[in-house]
Amino acid sequence: MDMQFTICIAIFILMILGYMQSKVSKTVVALTAMVALVLTGCLDEKTALSGFSNSNTIVMATMFIVSEGLSRTQAVHKVSAMVSKISHGSFTKILLGYVVITMLLSQISGSSSAAFAIMFPIVCAMCDNMGFSRSKVLFALGMVSINTCATLPIGGSAATFSQYNGFLESYGAVGYQLGFWDPMIARLPSLVIICLYAAFLAPKFSPELPNVDIQDGKKKKEQKVLDPFREFMGYGTFIFVIIGLLVADTLGVPSWIFTLIGALLLCATNVLSAKEAYAAASLGGIVMMYVGVLAMGNALTATGAGEAVGEAVAKLVGNTTNGYIIGLVFFVAPFILTQFMNNRAVSTIFAPISILTCNAIGCNPIGPLMLTLAGSLASFMTPMATATVNMVMGLAGYSQKDLIKMSIVPSIILIVFNVLWVMTIYPAF
Repeated sequence: MDMQFTICIAIFILMILGYMQSKVSKTVVALTAMVALVLTGCLDEKTALSGFSNSNTIVMATMFIVSEGLSRTQAVHKVSAMVSKISHGSFTKILLGYVVITMLLSQISGSSSAAFAIMFPIVCAMCDNMGFSRSKVLFALGMVSINTCATLPIGGSAATFSQYNGFLESYGAVGYQLGFWDPMIARLPSLVIICLYAAFLAPKFSPELPNVDIQDGKKKKEQKVLDPFREFMGYGTFIFVIIGLLVADTLGVPSWIFTLIGALLLCATNVLSAKEAYAAASLGGIVMMYVGVLAMGNALTATGAGEAVGEAVAKLVGNTTNGYIIGLVFFVAPFILTQFMNNRAVSTIFAPISILTCNAIGCNPIGPLMLTLAGSLASFMTPMATATVNMVMGLAGYSQKDLIKMSIVPSIILIVFNVLWVMTIYPAF
């Protein structure tokens, strides 16, 4: 087990280094890492291949087809013209509007990848039509969709307080309970700050032009204008899919059902040919890259990396009575780990650790527990935690170096503000 842990960490480091160079595509790097994990026994074959059937993988591939269908219509051009008229061509006003819309979609859908998948076709078309660089816009929107997701108690996130009360009861903190509004109170100020940062400051730290090839950036042949029926099917299908993604949790229907139906409708009505749909689904390898990074996340979990980090964090806290230090540890540790592992897995690992640690030193676990939640939902520095980052990297042409550079300032803001805010309103002692 120790040997596999070491090998897994070594492959992980090589994978990160691979993302930082530009000669070999990120897709090749990710899939090579997946093969290495299987050959070295760090990951079994079934788990490695499960990424191909992962619901996020299916949503990404089929949503790329739906967005390609929308791009064949005149709708995106009309929307871009309307946005330009309302904003008088102001980049900041346009970005602020899209930031607010992305944030709202992330609350309603409860999924950062669903919110971003809805937004990126419209935003990319706007950038291309108005002469704005995608690399100045997409990181801001991706960061908003990830970091603000499920802040408001809407849909599935309305049960967050109940889920964490279950943790408190299960791990012996019976004297403490979360109220319905507590998760929102803890995260709402952060939502406001990250939206303001995304609209007004994020573009200043984003590259002027893509540093790697945009993965759908090859020039396409001039497309013929669609006839009225197919024009209607192009944007009508997109609207249907948006509504489906927003109500999927309420209806109890998987999100990929709606995106797959949308993709099939576009092919059946000849808005896209089968060949065009196949090309759109891969989008330059973004989907295959995601399969590879899912395998790495699963391997880090399977080899015990998450538990090892959690145990180290518990020892680090020790017997300190400074609530801000305790809060800092339980935000930073999951914040770092969630860049490389699925955020749900990170939250599941650290929630019990934060409660047990607080029990041991006799402090209120509510603040550290809320910071564990916030830290595990701030995964925007690497493509390994969420499908959203994979889409952002491919569509905007970011390298791993770009992501790290753009993430430094918002990461510091999130760490400082969250710890000060949460541990002040939910003091440890």
